[in-house]
Amino acid sequence: MHNHENKPQSRLRRFWRRRRSLILTGFAGLAVALLAATFQLTKNNQAAALAFADPALDELPVIPENVRWGYSLDKFHLFEDELRSGDVLGEILVEQGIAYADVNRLVENCKGKFNINAMRVGKKLNFLSEPAGGTPVAMVYEPSPYEYVVFQLREPFNVEVVKREVETKIVANSGVLETSFWQAMTDNGLSDEVADGMIDILSSSVDFYHQKQGDRFKVVYEQHYVEGQPVGAGKIIAAVYEREGKESYAFNFEKEGEKCNYFDFDGRPARKAFLKAPVKFSRISSRYSKNRLHPILGYNRPHHGTDYAAPHGTPIIAVAEGVVTEATRKGGNGIYVKIRHDGTYQTQYLHMSGFAKGIRPGTRVAQGQTIGYVGSTGLATGPHVCFRFWKNGREVDHLRLNLPQPQPITGADFEQFVVVRDQLMQQLNAVPYRTQEEIYKDRAAAELKDGANP
Repeated sequence: MHNHENKPQSRLRRFWRRRRSLILTGFAGLAVALLAATFQLTKNNQAAALAFADPALDELPVIPENVRWGYSLDKFHLFEDELRSGDVLGEILVEQGIAYADVNRLVENCKGKFNINAMRVGKKLNFLSEPAGGTPVAMVYEPSPYEYVVFQLREPFNVEVVKREVETKIVANSGVLETSFWQAMTDNGLSDEVADGMIDILSSSVDFYHQKQGDRFKVVYEQHYVEGQPVGAGKIIAAVYEREGKESYAFNFEKEGEKCNYFDFDGRPARKAFLKAPVKFSRISSRYSKNRLHPILGYNRPHHGTDYAAPHGTPIIAVAEGVVTEATRKGGNGIYVKIRHDGTYQTQYLHMSGFAKGIRPGTRVAQGQTIGYVGSTGLATGPHVCFRFWKNGREVDHLRLNLPQPQPITGADFEQFVVVRDQLMQQLNAVPYRTQEEIYKDRAAAELKDGANP
């Protein structure tokens, strides 16, 4: 993508390197914040034409046919560059012929609009130049399918964040487990967002760590569309998971003053007081035992916890709301967090690689909040979290514990809930279950039809 350097550009590059040395010695200013922004891979909605002062851009037709980001691509040359680890935005702009002083103006115009440091490795920088060539007139960055950022690379160097128009539809789908939950989701074109949402609202009643062939599910959810293309899922409206004839439901029902907004068929909160596990998308690698051969020490000893194996860095979540009593590192426990939930129950999470931001003794945490990340500190042979559960001061096997059930909604609220539930039940019942063979047959038939009607 880089242009051949001429002498002025060479001088700009030398000037840029001198400016970067100032950053390393601590004299960074606002402009340097952009020039020194090194992109790191991070973890973790109305298309509109932008009215800039440039007369050339004002000449664009109101509704051009081939339009993107508010520009008629028939009148501009588009070329892309992908952000890589170690790239510096300021240097990229200077190489495109933007003067250092103008880069500084772009930084000033970003204030309160867009955080340059949020730009991520792997994302594209889209440059637009006039057909005759020369310095690009604009650069476009898309943080997500829901919005884009336009950097005007000539007077007055405006920066605009444009929200795309999002259409939301209610859709329904289903799946049958012939190999795994994830395969059933993939076969039916369901995204990780939908899977994550289902696990979130059903994990108190469904053991997703022991999936069984023949399990099946249905889900009604919000699907977001931008310019006619599906871009992401919204909230789950209703879901049911069936195993061996037992159905577990979750219905979205907004109740004023109620923290929970998902309820089971009988109106009890779908999210119970305690989640079944402290990590998602994991597996049990070792259960609670009175006499287990320790994998490192080499002799039998009690294992008063349940181990969940997961990749290094996987978020560990609090299984219930409570207050952090310990967040430290000690002996074989490695880095761990302990939480008191009430006068009866406490939980502990061992072998972390580190704590989540803000986790310290005295911090109140919510159910499902990330408190740390999977690691292998202390006596651990590999990345996992050892999850321990206390009842009245004694360590117990939480998987065998009959925990108290939350109270159902009652009275007029329950009557309203029943109306909503029954409507959602009709939507769920209207969705057929389809096996892999049926899905593939439907796809083949659709492709054959498309081929016959080009």
